[in-house]
This record gives sequence, C-alpha cells and structure tokens, in this order.
Amino acid sequence: MTPPYTLRLTVVQDAPRPRDLDHNLARVRDGVTTGGADVIVFPELFLSGYQTTGLGEIALPLDDPRIAELADACRSAGTALLTGYVEPASGGYFDTYLAIDRDGTVRKPIRKTHLFGSEREAFLSGDALEPVTLCDTAVGVLNCFELEFPEVARTLVLRGAVLLVAGSANMHPYERDHRIAASSRAMENRVPLAYANRVGSESGHHFCGSSRIVDRDGSVLTALDDVEIDGATADVEVGARGEDATDMLGQRRPELYES
Repeated sequence: MTPPYTLRLTVVQDAPRPRDLDHNLARVRDGVTTGGADVIVFPELFLSGYQTTGLGEIALPLDDPRIAELADACRSAGTALLTGYVEPASGGYFDTYLAIDRDGTVRKPIRKTHLFGSEREAFLSGDALEPVTLCDTAVGVLNCFELEFPEVARTLVLRGAVLLVAGSANMHPYERDHRIAASSRAMENRVPLAYANRVGSESGHHFCGSSRIVDRDGSVLTALDDVEIDGATADVEVGARGEDATDMLGQRRPELYES
C-alpha cells in the first residue's frame, strides 16, 4: 500500500479460561470471523491464560493443527490476527505473540524480550526487535511490560514500523502506567497504537482492562473501562508523515544520546 492509508483495528478485552486452550482458541476464531477488522488483537497469553507453571501442557508449536485452523479463519475473513500464547522451544518456553496475516500466512513468532516479575523464572527472553508484516503494513508488536520501555517502541519504529500494537496482561495497581504509556509511545513516535489488555482474575492477579486505540498524536480514539468484556474498533491512518515541528524521528540527534 502507498501511505498514508487507513486500517480498521479491533482490540479485544476479555478473560480467557485458565489452561483451556480449546475454549480460548474458539473465542479467537469467533473474533476473527465476526469482527470485520483488518487487524484484530487479543491480550498477552490469551490462548493459555496467564500461567507460569506447567507450561508444557499449554504450549502450542506452530505446526499444531489448531493454529492452522486459526490461519484458515484469517484467510476466510481477510483479517490479520495477533494473540498471545506459550511457545515451546529448545530449553524452555517463550511468552510469544502469534501473528497471522489476512491471507492465512503464519508469520515468525514474536517473543517477549522484557519479562516482568516472576515471568523471568518461567520464560526465556526473546532477543529480537523487528516489525512484522500484516496487511502490507510494518507492525511493531509490544508485549505488555515492553510498552513501558520507550526504547522498544522507538527501535521498532526506527526499523520501519508505521503502526504499534501492544497486547497485555496488565494488572492492578498498574492501570495508570499503561494508560500513560500507550499515549506516550504513540505520540513520541507519531504512529497510531492499539492496546489490548485482559480483565478478570487469575494466578493471584486482578487484571485492569482499559484497552484502547490511540492516534498518532496520542489522543484516544476509543477505549474500554477496567472490567467490561468487549471489543473496541477504530479506523487509523498509517504511514502519515509528521509536520516539521512534530517530526520526532527526523529531529533526533543520536550522536548526543547514550548508547
């Protein structure tokens, strides 16, 4: 596509059933097939629930036939999907985002690089920050805690991302942190951002929702509260260039910054 152009984004705010892969997969398939979005985003670890033990029982390899079923749903609906899951790997497991394009192509898994709290004991850390192509668009994916690091979003944008997507299992008392971070990451990079957080309680945490879609100037286009189960949809313009006064990337002076 030639920028600027419009994409319809949907963020899903829901509470997955802990360790019930089939139920959660069905929820995702339903969202893909009925949502009518270009890109639909589910929260972190949505396919498994927010679990940090017994990961071998809930991990999904990319060749699992249930992932092929999701790819078929994306192809039929013409909708790209991002959803969190547990990825098995040699020596452990990753907290990963599954990325499937609207033609059913399963992209390379996006592994969480910055782990929060006890996640560091359960998961391996990803070691790459690269945009993923969905709907002919370079998308930078932020997994929960990564949203709080300006360096992660900026690196993805410098590497070509024109849209940021953040999926989360953010819990109380950190609701304010992510509300501020979502607008900040969008505004400081001058790109729109979609944020999908979960609700409900699991593994001793009470999750705080507040999913939203933010425009490139940091303004909130649509948002959910901290408890409702719903989806929020908005059309965003991607690939637009900033005016001289707000061309944040063009006015950087990296020679002055700490490496």
